[in-house]
Amino acid sequence: MPTRNWSNHELARLEQVVVAWKEAYLSQAGPGEGWGFLCDDFWEDIQTFMYPYLSRLCLVQALEKDEMQVFLRYCSEEVEDLRRRIEEKSHAGEV
Repeated sequence: MPTRNWSNHELARLEQVVVAWKEAYLSQAGPGEGWGFLCDDFWEDIQTFMYPYLSRLCLVQALEKDEMQVFLRYCSEEVEDLRRRIEEKSHAGEV
């Protein structure tokens, strides 16, 4: 998946972290149903680790609030992409 062209270099680094997390969660999913909890865990990691870090970057004025909102929207899109990919993976063996 191609990376975005972030105007803030810190967001480019954080994007790499988000992509690595997503791939790690996807690697845990197997065939069949019941893997949706991985998407919830992924979103929880974003809320637990990314959101506070992004908030601090805004606090020290290393990041604009609108940049933070765009990045969080990107994170949400990555969670939905993980959900879609897990569904595809779970149905891959069905005829």
